Amino acid sequence: MIRNRLIELRERRAQLVEHARAERERLAALVSRTDAELSWIDAAHTLLDEVRRHPLIVVAGAALLIAIRPRRALKLLAAGWSLWQLYQRLLRWVLVFAPLVERAAGRRP
Repeated sequence: MIRNRLIELRERRAQLVEHARAERERLAALVSRTDAELSWIDAAHTLLDEVRRHPLIVVAGAALLIAIRPRRALKLLAAGWSLWQLYQRLLRWVLVFAPLVERAAGRRP
């Protein structure tokens, strides 16, 4: 009786180990696919770091754009300013509501 139970437990353990292995493989495939799809974030972060280290490149590019296409530069400047204002407003809302959400979730800020 005990022997039969031990055999059943071994078989069940082998099934669970196989199931866990298959899930790990599926998860690894999903993660690798997600990493490949989000690799542009690393590239953008690297570019942003480079721009922060060399701000004169940005100034030179902006001056060149203004010299070549002044109307287009003004449109881009207006669009950029609008996006910046939107970002600032959203940031204020996040800072206002983040403590409320954390409190509602049961966490302290």
